[in-house]
Formats: sequence, structure tokens, C-alpha cells
Amino acid sequence: MNWFKRYYNKKSSKKHGWHPSWFASYLSDFNEELQNAIIKFQVEHDLVPDGLVGPMTFRRLFTNHELEIEEEKSENHILINGEQVPIDWDVCTSAASCKKVLEKRNISTHFCIDNDGVIFQYLDPNDIGWHAGKVNNYSIGVDFSNAYYTKYNSIYKKRGFSERPVLENSTVHGVKLKPHLGYYKVQIEAYKQLIKTLCEHYEIPLVVPTTESGDLITKVHDEAARGKFDGVVCHYHLTRGKIDCAGLELKKIVDSLY
Repeated sequence: MNWFKRYYNKKSSKKHGWHPSWFASYLSDFNEELQNAIIKFQVEHDLVPDGLVGPMTFRRLFTNHELEIEEEKSENHILINGEQVPIDWDVCTSAASCKKVLEKRNISTHFCIDNDGVIFQYLDPNDIGWHAGKVNNYSIGVDFSNAYYTKYNSIYKKRGFSERPVLENSTVHGVKLKPHLGYYKVQIEAYKQLIKTLCEHYEIPLVVPTTESGDLITKVHDEAARGKFDGVVCHYHLTRGKIDCAGLELKKIVDSLY
């Protein structure tokens, strides 16, 4: 057994709060069996199969673990500069477990749309979130709850949700992606309401990065990456290191809000 991997993973577990059972329910020790399970997990999630729970592996592991988190509290407003701004949708503003998720992933975002369409608010949009690299100062972050990999559709069914649509023709940065999970209709409707509310409040134009022919650009957009684009963008418009939200029909969504 590789002693370094054992030491590294024990240190990672203590630092981030994960347990060997997160990889398989029967695992409880930091042994070779765990290392093999980690490698299998990394291969399944297109990660470097080194058997170490580093930052990237932990983030994917914790995202999967989030599926077990359930929240109930909801409101019908979002907070902007400390004031309640009405929105025609359910919004959750005090989810302790969501705060824990953000802290463990060392990131922050403003909103997340859950599987049932409930909007979780983590930050006031007037505050800076750590979600978009160089353009954190100029952007409001909105995330979707989505495990991405098709194998997790069975878990959604087990949790009482319907199967997610599987998207087979997504292309980001000029690369056709493997089939992946799409978005529930209720999530799209929630997203529309949230985008509409934010754009109206901040007078943000309802536009997206497009080609000369009017098609949605699905790669890095220079103006957006420099914080010079005034409109609605995906994470992949900001950096080649991201593919979210792949398959999201952003132009169609924004056009429907006129």
C-alpha cells in the first residue's frame, strides 16, 4: 500500500470533512481498498486517476454528496443591498447545509436553483462572490443543482424526482461533450424568473454573446472574460477551464423574457 497516499488522504479527510464511506458504504479505513475506490471514482468522473483526494476530486465528491442534503424553508423574495425584492418564485435564504457546502468547496455564489426549482440565495448580489475568477467584481453567480453525469439519473429517481433529460449534442469550446444530464423544466422556469428580476433591478440588458448570424457563442467570449460584456453569460464564456452550463439554451431563455 502506498503510504504517501494513505497519509495524504487522511490529511485531506481531516481538512475537508469527508469519510471513506463517501466512496463506498463498506469503506471505513484509509487502506489500499479506498485508494482503488478513489481511482475508480476519478476515472468515472474524467479526473486524473492518482488515488488522491485533491481539490478537484474533493469538489466532485462533495457535489455528489450534496444529493443527500434536503432543505425546506422558502420565501418569495431575494435580498438586494439588504432589502427584500419580490420575485414570483420560491426562494430559500437561510440554508445552513448550503453554507456548509460553499465553505467546504472554498467558493461562493449568489444563487443556486435546486432540483425542485427552489432558489437558494447565498449572497446579496451587491456583495462579491468567488465564483467567476477575474470577473467576480462584475458578475452575479447563478448555479443549477445538477450532477451532470448520466449515471446519476437513477439517484434522482430514487429521491422522488423524474429522470433528467439527457443532452447528447452539447458543444463547448469547439468540443462535442459526452451525453450528460440536462435541466428540469421547473429549474428553467425558476431561472427565467430570477434572471428577469435581476436584470430589471440592475438594468442589465437581456442579451447573450452571439455570432454574427445570431447563434449563441459556446466558447470563451473576449468581452465577457474581461468583464466588459453587459448581459447574461455562462461560465464557459469566461474561461476555457469551465463547461457549465453546457446545453443550457441561454439565448432561447433570454429571448423569452422580452
